[in-house]
Parts: sequence; structure tokens; C-alpha cells
Amino acid sequence: MTHMPLQAAAPAQIFRPASAPLASAPPDPRHLLDEALVRLRGAAPAAPVLEALTEGLRWLRNTAAPSAWQRSVAALRAHPLLALLHENPFAHRGFTKPRGYAGDAPMLDLLYRGEAALEPGRITPLGLQLFRHELAAPHAVAARERLRLVAGRIDAVAETRRNPHVLALGCGHLREAELSAAVRAGRIGRFVALDQDAASLAMVQMEHAAQGIETLHRSPKATFDGTLPRGGFDLIYATTLYDDLTDRLAHTVTAACFALLRPGGRLVVLNADRDMADAGYLEACCDWVRFLRDSPGMMRLSHGIPPAEAALCQVREGGHPATQMLEIVRRGEGA
Repeated sequence: MTHMPLQAAAPAQIFRPASAPLASAPPDPRHLLDEALVRLRGAAPAAPVLEALTEGLRWLRNTAAPSAWQRSVAALRAHPLLALLHENPFAHRGFTKPRGYAGDAPMLDLLYRGEAALEPGRITPLGLQLFRHELAAPHAVAARERLRLVAGRIDAVAETRRNPHVLALGCGHLREAELSAAVRAGRIGRFVALDQDAASLAMVQMEHAAQGIETLHRSPKATFDGTLPRGGFDLIYATTLYDDLTDRLAHTVTAACFALLRPGGRLVVLNADRDMADAGYLEACCDWVRFLRDSPGMMRLSHGIPPAEAALCQVREGGHPATQMLEIVRRGEGA
């Protein structure tokens, strides 16, 4: 599920959310930060402080010009509040990027596994409060729903096809395999886990070698450079990869993945929604900038696929309002 971005992230997308009317003037970022700092230093409960900060950052990101938003981010980075926020190990890992990028497999494990993923004795009382609030945030709930959704797709293809071939793009630690009854029962004929982070693949090999899961240490370019067999897979999915792909590369990878599907094969792509409520917080506090897409933006990724060759091409919610899902089925047997 994790992967090192191939290109620099785009500037923050400016839009006005459809939900909740906005005030007539943006909040003063310094007042927003000062208030959060005073409340946290005064031992106020972390959850309401973080909720107010997240909503304020959402307002600023969604309404200000890009240059004004970047000034707000810079103000936070220079503010003493940041040190307190980074007592949360999730925010700290995103910001410090020990593997060179935010959203790596250990960072996502914090969302997937919660307190079980924490290092014993390495978190402050405030950090634990902040982390527990993080686990209930929309982006964290959506991340766990993504795992459940793709695990369900793996089980579904194993019900309809004997020994299906599956390809996971940007696999990270492949946590969805732990949720799949078909994987546990050995009902997958070939399972290829692709990622460009060697440390993530080492974990997959250690945990899933007995199940016959193959690892492929490559970037998403492996989908279109001849590395993988055309017409070789019954299911291809990307749980978090597309969050880090530009539109141009995402469009290319989508068309290439469609060519890798067998007749009746299915491609499932998940992506953070353009109106994700905590995008501003993740960018400013965790330095985790992603390519966010709405429903039309997701559908545009399929425009290189001939309509006559697709039995299904649809976009819908990906298990949570913070996630969009593009699903394409190649026409043919079983479609």
C-alpha cells in the first residue's frame, strides 16, 4: 500500500467544499495556532482542540489562494504548536520521512493497527491522546475501509474463478491479505505484490512467503514496460498508490493495467476524495501531500480504455466518503 512518489506532489487544490457553508472571512492562522497551543499546554482534551484546528486548516486550504495557503503552512511549521503535534507518532513520521516519503508502510500500519503498532514506552501522554484522535479521523477510518474493500474484492474473485491471478500495486505491507479468507485458505493461484520500497517488500516476504505471494521490487512503470504479462490477471488493485500519482501517470497506469487483465478481469483503484475533510491537517502538520480526486477526476483516468472493451466502468464511494473508487471490468468470460 505504500510507495515512493514518482513525481513531486501538486500544489494544493483550491475548491469550496459542498458540505457546510463557510464563514465570510478565513480564520487568522496565527490566532488558530496560538489558541490550539494554549489549550494543549493547559491540558485541555486533545480531541476538541484537534477538531477545531483541522476545521480551521480545512477552511484555509479550501478558500485561500495557493500562495496564502503556503504561508499558513509556513506559519505552522515555525510555530511551537508543531512540536506538540509531533508527539503524535503518526504526524512525526509523516513529517520526518525516515524512508524519504510520507505515507510509508509503517506510517500506514499506525492507522491500520492502532496502538498495537506503537513502540512500547516511546510515546508521551499527550502524544497518546493525539494519536487516539488520529485513529478516529476521517482519513484513518477511510484507510481501514480501503483494506476491507480490497480484501472483499480478493475473496470475490476467488469465489468466481479457480486459482485467480492477483496483482497489488504499491502493496506496502499488504495488510489486506490478512483480512482475505481466500489468501489464508490458499485459493489464489498467483499473487504478485509490487512496490518500489524494498523494506516494505521484505516484510511481505517474511509474513507471506508461506502463502506463495511473490514480491516485485519495481515502480508502477512495471505495468507498461513489459515486465508483467498482458492478459495475465483476474484482479488488479491499487489501495493507496494513486494518491501519489499525477493525472498523466495515473492515466497511463490505468490503461496499462486494463491491458494486463484477462477477459472478465477487474481493476479496482482507490483514491483520496477531493473534499477530504482533513487534507489541510495532513499537509500542514504531517507534510503528507496527496493527489485528491473527485468522481469526474477519477472517471477521466479511464478515458484511454476503449468503451467496447469494458463491460463495466464506474466510479463510486470507496467504502467511506473520504475515498473514491474507480472499478473497470474487461469484457469477456465472467464479466
